[in-house]
Amino acid sequence: MKNFVYLCAYMINFNYHNPTKVIFGKAVVTQLGREAVKYGNRALVLIGQGSVKKNGLLDLVWAQLESMGILPTLFEGIRPNPVYQDCDKAVQVALEANVDMIIAVGGGSVLDSAKAIAMGYHVNHSIWDFYTQKAPKPASALPILAVLTLAATGSEMNPYTVIQDTENGLKIGYGSPLLYPKVSFLDPTYTFSVSPTQTAYGVVDLISHCLEEFFEPTPSPLSDCIATDIIRLAFQYGRQVVTEPENYEARAQVMWLATMALNGSLSAGKYGGDWGVHALEHSLSVLFDIAHGAGLAIVYPAWLKYHQTQASAKLDFLAARVLGDGHTGVEFIEALEAFYTEMGAHIRLGQASIGADKHPQIIENWTKSKASGGFFKLASQDYPALLELMA
Repeated sequence: MKNFVYLCAYMINFNYHNPTKVIFGKAVVTQLGREAVKYGNRALVLIGQGSVKKNGLLDLVWAQLESMGILPTLFEGIRPNPVYQDCDKAVQVALEANVDMIIAVGGGSVLDSAKAIAMGYHVNHSIWDFYTQKAPKPASALPILAVLTLAATGSEMNPYTVIQDTENGLKIGYGSPLLYPKVSFLDPTYTFSVSPTQTAYGVVDLISHCLEEFFEPTPSPLSDCIATDIIRLAFQYGRQVVTEPENYEARAQVMWLATMALNGSLSAGKYGGDWGVHALEHSLSVLFDIAHGAGLAIVYPAWLKYHQTQASAKLDFLAARVLGDGHTGVEFIEALEAFYTEMGAHIRLGQASIGADKHPQIIENWTKSKASGGFFKLASQDYPALLELMA
């Protein structure tokens, strides 16, 4: 708990450039063809477990591409916690089809996989070598266009990707300016059919992105105010999307909140965030195959409790911005747990059927992956107490 790092007491210099074109609203996928044709005439269409087949979105995407003379090739089966082996297979399919671009149709897992495939297309090694730092940074990548079906990760407007090696218990993130999607199509109606549980996990994910950047102590008041406003609005509209899944306005607000939470805006004037909670959660995803948002709902309240003394000033500011003047940091943690519970997300490992017998495995994985944060540093001596707060 004493390993807090304060790198800078003033707002740092920064460059901000986000090249992704966002096309937002009802029926915007009808513009896909004329956007895609700018990048070539052969496309790898990447999807997950098949929901976009059932709701007709894949047919619409296919028709859009063919209407512009673009030859599509399908790769399906991307898992909710994507693995590098699937991405390597998709690279081979893309090479055989000689594609010019990738069309990612799905949620964050599909988009993350598309980014891995995009940079793997031009090299002769596994995409996993990028994530493990065995390969130099990519010099080129295929263009990516995204048709989003889940509001959560913000991958539709950022250059980051997270993939895992399930066999070796590693889940690793990677980023490159080459991986920004060229165009992202955000139609809230395609999130209507997302289950209440997955919807809740998406809201947890977007709140967690804001918190990771907010708890970097480098002063950037505007970034902090935007982050806290996103969280406040996520509380408001998150309740609506769970109880009223076809409320267009609520779905639209949550979709844009998720995009804004991780498109670089909140990092302006900062070093980029703490990200210790994500490091801790990755172990839960890779070990127990739980949804990323499900793990974050368990880890973040515990992390806040563990660091509430060091982070008391920021916690109090956060509470006042989200809950109203006069509220304290402790009350914010309580409100966060209550909100997650109301949304249907578990806030303890035991609720997710991860018992005490699994605790040594979790600590072993944290140790192996050196799970820590950029500012709130964690070491092996911190893990048992933190885990106890998660139990």
